[in-house]
Amino acid sequence: MEFLIDTASGLLLLLFKVFTIVVPLMIVLEVSREFKVLDRLTSAVYPLARRLGFKSESIYPLLAGIIFGISYGGGVLISESNSGRIGRNQMFLIALFLGMCHAVFEDTLLFVSQGANGLVIIVARVTLAIAVVWTASHLIREKGN
Repeated sequence: MEFLIDTASGLLLLLFKVFTIVVPLMIVLEVSREFKVLDRLTSAVYPLARRLGFKSESIYPLLAGIIFGISYGGGVLISESNSGRIGRNQMFLIALFLGMCHAVFEDTLLFVSQGANGLVIIVARVTLAIAVVWTASHLIREKGN
């Protein structure tokens, strides 16, 4: 019986931690959408992203996925793809990056709440994603020529 009580109390504590992290992030998402924060970040991030092989039209879905998660970023990517603004190679690079490095803030905060080192998590995920996408971008470019 003690096991069930410990398990239930641990589960409730974990659910509370997830709730206190996810709900504020969803509020930030709505506020950033209202005030066009991602639009401004897009122009600031483009010089770095261009070096990885991203074109300017790819930055918005990339940032959306990095900050708010793969579901929101994937939705933006699908919308941009259906509009014809993003090519297949750019969609591939975005999906590749987001597959390794999505919801950076949300996931990191969840792991930190469980005792992990957030800096190590962020640095490892971002570094690996940058290396893989940079390599893929160069392979795509070489194959295309």
